[in-house]
Amino acid sequence: MNTIHEIGLQNQQDFWAMLYLYVGRSILDVCGRRGEKAVRRAVREMAREKGKKLASSYREKGVKTNLETLFAGGNHCSDDPRVRLEVLRQDEDIRIWEIYTCPMASLWLDAGEAGLGTMYCEENQHGLVEGFTGGVGQLNLTKKLTCHRTNGCRADDYCRFSAYYRAANCGGEQCKASFTAPDEEYQPYVPEEPAAGREMIREKCVQTVYYMTRAARELFGEEGLCAVALGLKELAGPVAELVLHNEDATLSTDRTAFLAANIPVSLDPAADPLWEDYGGCGTRELFEINFLEPFKRALDLR
Repeated sequence: MNTIHEIGLQNQQDFWAMLYLYVGRSILDVCGRRGEKAVRRAVREMAREKGKKLASSYREKGVKTNLETLFAGGNHCSDDPRVRLEVLRQDEDIRIWEIYTCPMASLWLDAGEAGLGTMYCEENQHGLVEGFTGGVGQLNLTKKLTCHRTNGCRADDYCRFSAYYRAANCGGEQCKASFTAPDEEYQPYVPEEPAAGREMIREKCVQTVYYMTRAARELFGEEGLCAVALGLKELAGPVAELVLHNEDATLSTDRTAFLAANIPVSLDPAADPLWEDYGGCGTRELFEINFLEPFKRALDLR
């Protein structure tokens, strides 16, 4: 049983999973099988950027950039309290872990979109490791909850990730900056308190709209932009319905407070500095016109 505070975080996570689902599905519907390239590119580039920024911040603090420090503060597929995972091995150069319950996988499977889920699972952690290690690290995903086999074999019932970052594959300076063995004076890294869950999901939502829009436009031009717009428009109704359901389920009487605690994106993008960084490609306008306006109308918001 989760606490009322955890329910808010879960609803925020579900919002992101729905955002990815509706926009990704729309790209595939409009652009056909070609759309898979856009979805995969968007997910990997978004994760790669996160890995690069994290590595840069660590280097500024004098922290080694290896697989132990990468995952010390989280950085799993999701920090949702419903996720159940086990780390089988954790060293500076190897990390192997399994995920047994995942709300994102459950949502995508319930929607009949195992393929979209698989695209995310295959590209997200790969991009993160790639960005963090400067392209030297490797990531293998050998089992996945979103894998529905069609050859009569049993579907996977857990995800298994294996990440590798070998010192032998690094140059001298990168090796010294990454691993403690060549540096006897190095003090072990103590992870800081992670950023608030809502802030992390909020950033992920804005980045998802941006990278999906950019990839779709680069590959398909106006057709790609239309696909993103349609996906955002289709998302508005189900999210509004979910808000009404969750309000009733939690006996909430203050809609403004409820939205602040359960919807990770700002209802006023012009006042959110994140959109200054990720508002290119017409992203903010697409989000406002196609999602926020119909969402607000559905909830009688002004």
